[in-house]
Amino acid sequence: MKICSQQKKILIIKFGGLGDVILSLNAIYSIFNHHNKCKMILLTEEPYDKLLYKSNWFEKIFTIRRSLFYFLDLSKIKNEIDPSEFDFVYDLQTSKRSSSYLKIFLKTNAITNGIGKYAKIPHLHKDRNEMHTLVRQKSQIKLSKVDYLSKIDVNWLFKSKFKIPKSKYVMIVPGGSKKRLNKRIPSEIFLKITNFLLKSGFQVLMIGSEDDLNVCNLIASFYPDVLNYCNKTDFFDIGKLSLKSSLSIGNDTGPMHLISKGDKKTIVLFTKFSNPQLCKPVGKNVSTFIYSNDNDRFYKKIIFKIKKNINPVIED
Repeated sequence: MKICSQQKKILIIKFGGLGDVILSLNAIYSIFNHHNKCKMILLTEEPYDKLLYKSNWFEKIFTIRRSLFYFLDLSKIKNEIDPSEFDFVYDLQTSKRSSSYLKIFLKTNAITNGIGKYAKIPHLHKDRNEMHTLVRQKSQIKLSKVDYLSKIDVNWLFKSKFKIPKSKYVMIVPGGSKKRLNKRIPSEIFLKITNFLLKSGFQVLMIGSEDDLNVCNLIASFYPDVLNYCNKTDFFDIGKLSLKSSLSIGNDTGPMHLISKGDKKTIVLFTKFSNPQLCKPVGKNVSTFIYSNDNDRFYKKIIFKIKKNINPVIED
């Protein structure tokens, strides 16, 4: 472990979507564990400050709303932090934008780990763009002699006072980011999955954000018995609901990454517009399928997997 001076701090930079943040938890905790006794600071954006605050890994969490122009971000960051205070800076976002942030540390003693010309410890692996996020971050932080911890305690993700249904249920996540609508499989497939689950004796519970109200309300209009919790849950509610679910099924979207951390049975549905080899949720009970544009064939593959996972009462 690296013991820091009491006056110095560690900065971690992590933006992106919910899935990106969840995939980075192991790297973040590994850095936290390595720099024992240091003051950990996080630079992120809303609403992930509320999520990561519950980890108790950080002394402070700063957020900025990213601007159209990178230089405006730099001004915002310098209003929040003093670059000279830091021993180490880890850019786990490693985008062109976040790499530009490392410029403010050039004239300090901070050791910056990231990519680009401003990183004092640059991650130059020739295959970094073909690596899964976990593998890439493990390789990146290893350059700073940080041991990557593949097993960490994330029980805090699942602590909520949300009331759990008494009946056995399957949780479905039929939506996804409105910025990436092409990552959603057709709603027709979720309608058929819902019908199968209800006929099989399971309650169906839906979750999603405000972006997902249209597809959730569509499914609820066909099947009024579905528990429609769309736009009614926070991160921790979703976590708790997933632990009690017989199975969770959803598109390649942030909540599925959170759900996967609970090691419960999980099926994640991809389209050709994202690559599971680079960004799939990770867990010992996670299965992934790539949509083939053949609704009937794809539906049958999913139903076969559902039957293996939960042993439904009736046959489709």
